[in-house]
Amino acid sequence: MNNNSKEKAIPVNPRTYLINSVQLTDIMKYLMSRPYAEVVKLMHMLGTLNQLDPNIGADFVKKQNDGASDGKK
Repeated sequence: MNNNSKEKAIPVNPRTYLINSVQLTDIMKYLMSRPYAEVVKLMHMLGTLNQLDPNIGADFVKKQNDGASDGKK
């Protein structure tokens, strides 16, 4: 069976990113300037992003460079 769908496959282990409200607003403003059919799905995804718990700081994902190597170059 041939799959002609334009939708991309979801990665097995998708990365998680933090985005602040200013960045989100800028992205949404840009998308609102594009044709609706091109951006409706993306705008919906952005509009349903979960807010980070205020008890957890965004810096928990920042890696500290303590000189130890994680094996990646």
